[in-house]
Amino acid sequence: MQNVRIHQFEKLEFGDPRSYLTALREFELDVAASSTPERIKSLRTNALKPERETRDAAIFCVGMSERIGFDIQFAPVEAQDFDFVTTWLDDEGIRHYCPVQLKEVVPPKLNAQVTLQSVIDGLTRYADSGDVTVAIKINRPIRFDPTEMELPPRLQIGGLWIFAAVSPDQSEFGLWGDFLSKGELTYGTRFRYPLGLPRAQLPA
Repeated sequence: MQNVRIHQFEKLEFGDPRSYLTALREFELDVAASSTPERIKSLRTNALKPERETRDAAIFCVGMSERIGFDIQFAPVEAQDFDFVTTWLDDEGIRHYCPVQLKEVVPPKLNAQVTLQSVIDGLTRYADSGDVTVAIKINRPIRFDPTEMELPPRLQIGGLWIFAAVSPDQSEFGLWGDFLSKGELTYGTRFRYPLGLPRAQLPA
């Protein structure tokens, strides 16, 4: 990763994804019991897009924390080729940064033509994003078999992960990847949506 990018990332204000999701869950439960329109409940308005993407980013970070065994923090960022940046300290005290681009297989009622494979095929447009990880959220009920994925040749991204709710109430999620690393195509991590942690502010 270029030193210029690292210096930019060092200036970001990172937040804890578990605390953010815990605070958000309290709000979600209140809204779910209200007469609020479904498109607002599901954050499917243009005005609520940042909140929806921040929620997805936080869920992905919780899964990655479970996966690698380090506490990952995140900072939403509006940039040309990524949506947020993650950071963590390894066992040797070395600070790591990773820019992440979010993608989504949207619910069928929004676009029935979109498939996981079509989203993956669209990643070929990233011509120079070797340090950017792509995280695809499957937001529809499908049978996901990692061995059936077909990766386009010469993807120029840093990593590829898939995550999705694996319980109807979205209390549990699954994370699969890195699909650009050999030998991990069927390796999945199951994790729970965090509950019961202190309330925290939205990451800046």
